[in-house]
Amino acid sequence: MANREVAMFRKSAALAMPAILMTLVLTASLALLTLHFKNILLKSYQSKLEHVAEITSRILRDDIELHGDNHFDFDVIATDIGVSADVRVTVLNESGTVIGDSQVPQHDLDQMDNHASRPEVIAALEHGQGSSTRHSHTKGYDLMYYALKVSIVNPGDHDHSGEHGHESASQISDTGDTYVIRTAVAMNLFTDELMWIWVWVVVISLLGVFVVIMITRFFSSMLDKQAKRERESLKTEVKERTHELSLMQRLGSLMSACTTIDSAANVVHPIADHLLPGCRSGAITLIKSSRNRLDLITQWGEQWQGSDRFEPSDCWSLLKGHTHFSSEDGLEIRCRHSSMESDLYQVCIPLVAQGETLGVLHLNYDDQQALESNISKAESMAEQIGLALANMRLREDLRQQAIRDPLTSLFNRRYMMDFLEQHTYSAETQNETLSVMMIDLDHFKRFNDTFGHDAGDYVLKQVAMELKQAVREGDLVCRYGGEEICIVCPDTDLDTARELGNMLVTRIAGQGMQFNGQSLGNVTISMGIANRLNADTNHDLLLKEADNALYQAKEQGRNRAVISHPENAPPALPSDEG
Repeated sequence: MANREVAMFRKSAALAMPAILMTLVLTASLALLTLHFKNILLKSYQSKLEHVAEITSRILRDDIELHGDNHFDFDVIATDIGVSADVRVTVLNESGTVIGDSQVPQHDLDQMDNHASRPEVIAALEHGQGSSTRHSHTKGYDLMYYALKVSIVNPGDHDHSGEHGHESASQISDTGDTYVIRTAVAMNLFTDELMWIWVWVVVISLLGVFVVIMITRFFSSMLDKQAKRERESLKTEVKERTHELSLMQRLGSLMSACTTIDSAANVVHPIADHLLPGCRSGAITLIKSSRNRLDLITQWGEQWQGSDRFEPSDCWSLLKGHTHFSSEDGLEIRCRHSSMESDLYQVCIPLVAQGETLGVLHLNYDDQQALESNISKAESMAEQIGLALANMRLREDLRQQAIRDPLTSLFNRRYMMDFLEQHTYSAETQNETLSVMMIDLDHFKRFNDTFGHDAGDYVLKQVAMELKQAVREGDLVCRYGGEEICIVCPDTDLDTARELGNMLVTRIAGQGMQFNGQSLGNVTISMGIANRLNADTNHDLLLKEADNALYQAKEQGRNRAVISHPENAPPALPSDEG
């Protein structure tokens, strides 16, 4: 319950936040607008005062310069201009005496104080114009003043003195031609206008806050609905993404457990159907070790519409080094290995792992939009396949290194022992025959001493190659050790083994070998052949019998094959005689 109340409070606070922020913003805006309009009004009032003073000075100058000031009434002109402009206009002579005022009757002008000490008048007499704002004790409110100095050319000297030593409203006592025109406006009008601005701004602000609240509630409702739809969409997307990741993880796990290309291909088919919806067909081609050709190893969906074998230059993805679309940006550029007449959209994705390109993943779609929506999953799938193929190749390379002799590329002794033991057990359980040939190069130590070890290595490789080419498909040729080679012949009786052994001896003896342009003479081999006769003959005994027969072949003159007779086994020959 407490959690629900907290959630409701947070939601209410979130809904009220825009209105609060709007109120703060409007309040700050109100203050700024007030200052702005205040400056505008002040400048407007100042401009108005200056404009009225300019008009008054122009009228005075024109009339006095034209007719003189004998018949000129300053109070009348000040009253007319002040009433029409709604501004107080006062005309002063150079000594500061008021000779006309729009708000003071003409008969009361003599009672007004001298204005020579007023700051705006002083500034006008010194600088040509002046202004000030101050409180009027007679009016009871603030006034803004502006004074303008006017110099007028008087057509003659005139005496305007009164009977009592004071200047009258229609006459001036000075024969000078300088006057000061002062205009003034009440600041309470300014305050009233600001107040109306405040009222309108407050009303607009309240309306704005109300509108913001209503809009906030409306959009809050819309956002709640949108959030609900997005949550549902997100749940669906997360579910789909989780399913895709699960499939991708399963693909990587299964392919990492595969030991052959065929088993890996069988894993790809069902996962590709679920992972890439809308895919009409797919295929995988691998680059041969010679790097000059790609071969089709697997396909799924509809029949593969392309070449089963093609060169790397026939695929744009290999030429570019990244994914290639058969149709992109309105251009159709198909790879040469694909069918040019096909209306399917095709994408080729290189299978790259550890910086090496291993092959290409080919996918065909009816709809280009479906292809583009699945391209990220297809590239991730290609990455998993590439890594799995690289791991299989690496494991195969390591396996070959573990079971192969690096010099002759024959299987090594350890692999031969496992192979022999397996077929010995098979021969025992299935009542099959099994033969073993033990081969040794004749006089190989003397050959090394004469021609050098490089020539000896060359001869070993040549003999190994000849033996591999001559034996049958199911026979195993391995390097037993040094210059000794062993051949295991499953399901081979003694007569067949004798015939095969004599053929091999004859074939090696007939090879004329040369190394670096030098003739190496005739190279011959001696061979001992043993056959598994009964269940008591295990693989170790079979090897021993073949080895004894090999020694008999050497005793009888070498370059021959001898069948093992266990009861007549001779003593071992010295190892340096070969």
